[in-house]
Amino acid sequence: MCLKSNGGLKMNSPLIIPFFIPHAGCPFTCVFCNQWEISGEKDEVKAEDIDKSVEEYLKRARIWPGRQIEIAYFGGTFTAIPVDKQIALLEAAAEQKKKGRIKGIRLSTRPDCINEEILERLLAYGVTTVELGAQSLVDEVLEKTHRGHSVEDIVKATRLLRKYPFQVGYQLMLGLPGDTNASARLTGERAVELAPDIIRIYPTLVLKGTTLARWYAQGKYAPWTLERAVEMAAYWLGLFSLHHIPVIRMGLNPTENISPERDLLAGPYHSAFGELVENSLMLKQIVSAFEKEDFKKDSKITILCNSRSCSKVIGQKRCNFEYIKEKYGFSKISIEFTNKLGKDDLVVCNTFESITVKREDFLEKYRI
Repeated sequence: MCLKSNGGLKMNSPLIIPFFIPHAGCPFTCVFCNQWEISGEKDEVKAEDIDKSVEEYLKRARIWPGRQIEIAYFGGTFTAIPVDKQIALLEAAAEQKKKGRIKGIRLSTRPDCINEEILERLLAYGVTTVELGAQSLVDEVLEKTHRGHSVEDIVKATRLLRKYPFQVGYQLMLGLPGDTNASARLTGERAVELAPDIIRIYPTLVLKGTTLARWYAQGKYAPWTLERAVEMAAYWLGLFSLHHIPVIRMGLNPTENISPERDLLAGPYHSAFGELVENSLMLKQIVSAFEKEDFKKDSKITILCNSRSCSKVIGQKRCNFEYIKEKYGFSKISIEFTNKLGKDDLVVCNTFESITVKREDFLEKYRI
């Protein structure tokens, strides 16, 4: 039985109350962008509606003592919308802090849409986290995606944000036009050098009404397969974990728009994309124990893990166990739990020996 604390939620995960500002403020339309659709929101967010919305959201939410609760303005380029609208929304969020309902305010923006005046304003209203839509850290990819900013803009924005007490986030995408395994790895390496506090990972999808949809129809763009996107996202997850940069989201939230029946035309979408990525990284860690040839001579193995890692070890629909059986010829794989192990540490045993595979040692050894 897989044990999950608090219904599968991490006990230290913040409660985010999202408000989407579809395409607002953004001076560009990137080739992948259908933001006004994928947010599931077409109506403008109004400051006067924030109070009631937060109240209703908290009635339905799962809250435990000490849980961080935040308002988040996502979807558009917040710092590029008219200043009076920025102030109205910031004041509405600040009022929720005064009432004790929330502890933080986060927003997303473009790297080329911040300056000291803007950041002083955000600070004055209690903003705690600024997430940059970096998408890629390779100029060729940014140019082909029509982002309208460069890698240097991301670097400058990050350095400027570091002068303030904001938590800095990056939103990164895999499989953009011109993206390759090599450029994706370079993006990961450069992200590590810039050291954001948090990262979100999204696969590139082909959505109706976008430039990418037209290119896809014309044969000018081929989306990554789900397998490839999961594989590279697992590399990123391992790389960022090795450098202690939390990945707080992988894949888009399931909405009624993100489906073949609505706006999704093609691309590596999966409602449990993040789970697949976690499974993939864990599988690599398990397999690393099989380097010794004599270890694979036994037909049965047992994997010891922390109960919190159960689902990642087994894999979705037992995919990890099935892969191992087929690839290495084991007739039986069993799993046992011990909370003496760290969350993502493992012990792989056969009849003759046991091999301990700690997550950090695994990541370091293979330089993931």
